[in-house]
Amino acid sequence: AMPGLGVLLLLVHAVASMPQDIYFPGRSAESPYEGDACRITGPPARTGVCRQAAACPTGIAAKGERCEFSGNSAVVCCPPSTDTGSRIMTRIAQQECDRFHGVPTNLKDHVSGNRFRVVRGEFPFVALVRFQGNDDASMRCGASLISPRFLLTAAHCFSEAPPASVTLAALAVDDPEGDTYPVQRVHIHEGYRRRDNDIALLELARDVTFESAIGPVCLNTDTELPLGPTVNLTVMGWGNDAQGEQSKHLYKGTVQSVPTGECAQQFRDVGINNVAVGDNQLCALGAKAGEDFTDACEGDSGGPLVATVRGRPLLVGVVATGVPCGAKIPGIYTRVSQYLDWIEPIVWPNK
Repeated sequence: AMPGLGVLLLLVHAVASMPQDIYFPGRSAESPYEGDACRITGPPARTGVCRQAAACPTGIAAKGERCEFSGNSAVVCCPPSTDTGSRIMTRIAQQECDRFHGVPTNLKDHVSGNRFRVVRGEFPFVALVRFQGNDDASMRCGASLISPRFLLTAAHCFSEAPPASVTLAALAVDDPEGDTYPVQRVHIHEGYRRRDNDIALLELARDVTFESAIGPVCLNTDTELPLGPTVNLTVMGWGNDAQGEQSKHLYKGTVQSVPTGECAQQFRDVGINNVAVGDNQLCALGAKAGEDFTDACEGDSGGPLVATVRGRPLLVGVVATGVPCGAKIPGIYTRVSQYLDWIEPIVWPNK
């Protein structure tokens, strides 16, 4: 017989008999610790996990329980991207974001309620979509580069003509410094109808070469908007201005998200009942500038709606249902986070 076996069994029995409310020095009994589950108050209320702030996919602390510090590092209650049992996995879209954006950029804050010209390199993911049989680009849409081969845009852009190419790093529709890439294939969401699932992917014939003025945007992987339900967001495009004149330059404007219930009511109040406002959509309206409201205008279809989190642009929406420029009702955007399960297998099939 082994002389140490009895001691070992006694030790195992002693450990198994210990009460569960063990006190750990330096740890509050009320606050969860790194790796523990925590409660996010929402809405919607859900379970998160305590993670170091730098490792949280959204990069922000969610509303809810406070987590303890790990050494000198802040630990936040982080919304899980994908929950597989007790292990929290980061979504493929977030992994790709972290790979391309190791260091957040330093975007300037935007002034609300106005249209401003975009400067080179400010939004390196914005693309101009050109269509077959339309050389003057009077019929055009926007798109967002999300990988070396794919761009995200709106499905309704292609109801009349297929796309021919996309131009990146173009501050104007005729910018000689823009790089043009031919489109090989259009992936339209199989559930698309005019009022819902208005989202599509453009697959290029060759990979885009990233540089200072050309690069992908991160996709929002949380079901909620970063930083809260009512936040300032940036919309951009080559659309029309409030006078209906078509812009030749890339402009940006600040809009504020509107809760979907309130948004739907605003449309009903003005007698518009043929729009979809639900879990698949976001609504946003700009601050009033003179007699008009900043918003996405016709020609900006498919273009990006972004939040800026820690200096990094985050794609939260795609311009879907347009409203007249300067209107007092919100614009409707396709909510990107609702379509990650559709986007990821197409864009990153081997991940």
